[in-house]
Amino acid sequence: MSSTRMTVHWQELRDAAVRATGRGWPVVPGTYLGTDRRWHGRQDATRLCPISETWQQAPVTDPERAYALWSEHPYGVLLVCGRGVDVLELPHRMMGLLSALQSAVPVAVTGSPPRFLVFTATDPDVLPPALRQVRLNGAGSWIALPPTATELVLTQRWWTTPAEDQLRLLPTQVVLDALASAGLGGDDDE
Repeated sequence: MSSTRMTVHWQELRDAAVRATGRGWPVVPGTYLGTDRRWHGRQDATRLCPISETWQQAPVTDPERAYALWSEHPYGVLLVCGRGVDVLELPHRMMGLLSALQSAVPVAVTGSPPRFLVFTATDPDVLPPALRQVRLNGAGSWIALPPTATELVLTQRWWTTPAEDQLRLLPTQVVLDALASAGLGGDDDE
């Protein structure tokens, strides 16, 4: 363990990694912002990114391993998408459609302007044309989990937290269908 004192934020990151792996979500450690306002964890880091170039090959899936690894440094918690979990990224203007999901899925808020990250079970990586404004983060991508810092002044946060007893996520297509039936149209919505 590092000789540096563990901060509350560091503990929150470690707890987030442990909770994610406890749900069966694969995660990898990401770079992190130091008090010097620089990215740490990888020598060439200039932004949030996995600390290992081979991040896809060995994600952390064991809560004990996550606890040990995130006790070493305040790593960002990066969800490896396409391995049981996909993430739909919705622009801020689609916020009203989230009520169609009736808190059935975890949703995080990120970015400026804000975007909503909707967590779903891995499904085919094909979006219907009517949902072009929705970005699917599937195999080969990662998403920062709250409370990971993504920029100097921005930390991810949960809009709807994953329920403790929520062992299964809704399939991506089910969520897309719910969004479509809530009024998400085709070209007129772009």
